[in-house]
Amino acid sequence: MKHKLLAGIAVSAIVAGSYAPASFAQQYKFVATDSSHETRLCVRAGNNDVKGVKSTLRKMGIHDRKVNINTIRCNDIAPAKFAYKYQADNTFNFLNKYSIGKNKVNASVTIRDVAKAGQEPKIIYVSAAN
Repeated sequence: MKHKLLAGIAVSAIVAGSYAPASFAQQYKFVATDSSHETRLCVRAGNNDVKGVKSTLRKMGIHDRKVNINTIRCNDIAPAKFAYKYQADNTFNFLNKYSIGKNKVNASVTIRDVAKAGQEPKIIYVSAAN
């Protein structure tokens, strides 16, 4: 009897989760202001594109990965902080691993307003600097 009850609860949770909106968080659309590798890295960081970030870093010089991550600024903040600010969790985890000092984010739990579902993406214009 208990197994049937647990199975029913599990199925209900899965079904309820599949009908929930894809994301309650604010959606962002990142627009590059130039075609530099640095700006591409920032846009990909904001879009949570880890493969794209790694690809861009390779084009910039694989041996300079840590240097590039710690010298580039995405809209005047470090790439890890930029990804963290826009809830790009995958790229944040990757970039934060290579960040040092003031560029590193000490992540903490935050509570966000989930009543913003269904909004149009907020457009963020991105420029990078060394």
